[in-house]
Amino acid sequence: MLTALPLLLLPLSATAADCAELYRQHRLSDLDLPVEQFDQTEGRGFRVLAAAGCMREAGDLLEAWAARHDPIPHSVQWHIAQMRAEHDDRPAAIAAARRALAAQEPADAAFKWNDYVLATVAFLERDRSAFDRHRDAVAAAAGSHAGNALNLVLLDKLGRHFDLDYRLAQQADRESR
Repeated sequence: MLTALPLLLLPLSATAADCAELYRQHRLSDLDLPVEQFDQTEGRGFRVLAAAGCMREAGDLLEAWAARHDPIPHSVQWHIAQMRAEHDDRPAAIAAARRALAAQEPADAAFKWNDYVLATVAFLERDRSAFDRHRDAVAAAAGSHAGNALNLVLLDKLGRHFDLDYRLAQQADRESR
């Protein structure tokens, strides 16, 4: 079962050259890391590039890692989607998010992973009714799984800033304080 791990991205001001160099270094060193280290460990794998504000390169590194591993965990597909969304590449973000869906998620599952993913896809597609429907399913299950409550915070932020792109919506509440 997938667990929700927040990916808090506080971009630094890396230049394009810095991002290219970070990508080169991590492409050499990280593609054979196990998924737990590459995808789930702060300060390792793609997260180094994401933390530096190199969203496109972080997505590229995730895709390069995925090309070497089979099966590709849903979490890796989801992080590809997030990096593409952060870089405002909506078509690539939507495609990766759809690959992150859990094929066998029961309708009565306590953790509403697919509704979270589909709400995010609806945000990227600017489909407010679909967004609200999937967001409400996550909200209804917020008390049954901690991941739902965590994901609801992110979805509510997207909902409050539905007119912004993904990156700006994620940052909007931080910057207004």
